[in-house]
Amino acid sequence: MILSQLRLPFRHFGVGEGYSTLEGVNPHELLKRLFTSFAGSQRRSPLPSKPKRVLVAGFDAFDNLDANPSQIIVETLDSSIKLPGRKGEVLLDPIVLPTCCNKAWSKLKRKMDANKGAYDAVILTGVAAKRMKISLERFALNIRDYRIKDNGGHQYLDQLIEKGAPDAVKTALSLVAMSKSLGKSGVLCEVSNHAGTFICNEVYFKCLRYQEKQRHSAQVLFVHLPLPNTYARLYRAHEPNRPANRETGIALMRAAVEQIIVKSV
Repeated sequence: MILSQLRLPFRHFGVGEGYSTLEGVNPHELLKRLFTSFAGSQRRSPLPSKPKRVLVAGFDAFDNLDANPSQIIVETLDSSIKLPGRKGEVLLDPIVLPTCCNKAWSKLKRKMDANKGAYDAVILTGVAAKRMKISLERFALNIRDYRIKDNGGHQYLDQLIEKGAPDAVKTALSLVAMSKSLGKSGVLCEVSNHAGTFICNEVYFKCLRYQEKQRHSAQVLFVHLPLPNTYARLYRAHEPNRPANRETGIALMRAAVEQIIVKSV
């Protein structure tokens, strides 16, 4: 069959409506339009990107704290965060850990075991009452040396967390770059070299070691938060009109944690 014998709607070639023979029409032009039309019909809308998934942990109150800001923040995060400037979102899986060496790791490990390969990052948060800024922890130390008893009554002194393991394990995230980026967006933060020697450090160490052994390993980071009033007062030094109260401190730190989550995936 030759082109002059075809009876096709001209609208397929952008010529017009109705049916007619193709006599008198340049066959090369028709073929060009035909293939252009076919190619367009084969195009598919890009598949939506798979959402990122992040496990976000906080701790309950301990020592003389009436509340742990990490728990408040984790419990009040939205279920997802839009990725700014990128398509897709981050789905958040919050968990609050007891401030007890055995119970904290057991609860976190059960969560990760039940979701193997599902998480792109694990963000651990806790409180450091004497700090002024949000701290991004570079290392977890292989040491248990509790200044106070944990909520289970344990107080280990000068003991290894894991025999035969390295003295310290480092997060794979570039914290200097992350800190600079956060600073440009107004977050008052710093890079800290280690997460102490209490439960925060212990869970961080075990989580980093756990992810090292996974086929699909997640990024891991511990973030220490100051007390909300302290952080709010620090902000007021830069922005005098901002209230320096607990609610403001929590709101500022929650926004910072959300940014850290996005920068970790």
